[in-house]
Amino acid sequence: MSVHSPLPNHRASCPAGGEGRAWSSEAGRVPTWVPLALLFLGLLGGLRWLEADARDRGLARIDVTRYGLETDAPWLDDEWFEDLEGLLLEADSVNADDEEAIAALAARVEALPFIEEVGPPMVRWPDGLNLPVRVREPVACVRVGGRDFLPVASDGTVLGGYSITPHLAYGGWLPALGPLDLLDREQGQVRPGDRVEVPALLAALDVADSMWRHLGPDDLRELGRVVIDASAEDAPIFDRSGGSASPSRLPGGVMLELEQGRRVVFGRPPHPLHEGELPVNLKWGHVRTALGGREEGDPWRLLDTRFDRPVLLSEAEVLEFKARWEGDPDGGR
Repeated sequence: MSVHSPLPNHRASCPAGGEGRAWSSEAGRVPTWVPLALLFLGLLGGLRWLEADARDRGLARIDVTRYGLETDAPWLDDEWFEDLEGLLLEADSVNADDEEAIAALAARVEALPFIEEVGPPMVRWPDGLNLPVRVREPVACVRVGGRDFLPVASDGTVLGGYSITPHLAYGGWLPALGPLDLLDREQGQVRPGDRVEVPALLAALDVADSMWRHLGPDDLRELGRVVIDASAEDAPIFDRSGGSASPSRLPGGVMLELEQGRRVVFGRPPHPLHEGELPVNLKWGHVRTALGGREEGDPWRLLDTRFDRPVLLSEAEVLEFKARWEGDPDGGR
């Protein structure tokens, strides 16, 4: 995606993180990063007279309120542009000779929640500045304040972009980290720029991050909205038959709550690795197969991905298992 904003009141965004190529500011025109970086380096000797003339006439100031952002990021939010534009309007301009002021501006840009990293600034005489930036990529969302959702990057950074529903992204939906009220209960009020610190939510975030690497656009559409809940320490073995010597529960209670009441038992999150745990790519493979398979008879209500052969149970089978489990003197444990 390429966004060019020659004036500070111009906004552009598209629904649904990635890596930005560059942020650049140049009065009167908006350059792209790579071509002009190469052009500048190629014409450095021919521009020396222009640099000297600008210094002599006191024109060595860079108007940072005129800017352009060129990026491959498939998801940028309007609030991100508003934050960036507010910062640049406040800064107004910097002296092209003032390395400390330019470094301070770069540090302020890097402090924006959606900016992961800013590379070395490069002044383009007489009135331009290039800042290569890396944009954080949202992989999930959290509910804050009891009703709104905010996107979250894979490192746990909460990003701007309030929404009353989970966000559309990458052909699907950003999975919500559950239980939905856990962040408010455990961490209190959270704003863009804060980091998620609740262990159960970080485990759910790990699962969400892996989802994007293993499910394609068609899978994501079939999956629909999902809540990933990693708050349980273990989960029942849903194919346990009477008289089996197997334990009734296994460590790792991550659950994916899907639409239409469907549930996926995922086991442990991808990290850290545990001996005997089915690899995460095979678990998501089970999910893909279940989502894309043509169902015969009653539709599945529960999918257990923890074994080489996935377990699919209909609603009647889930209720039967639940009755057997509730009748167990040990409560299924």
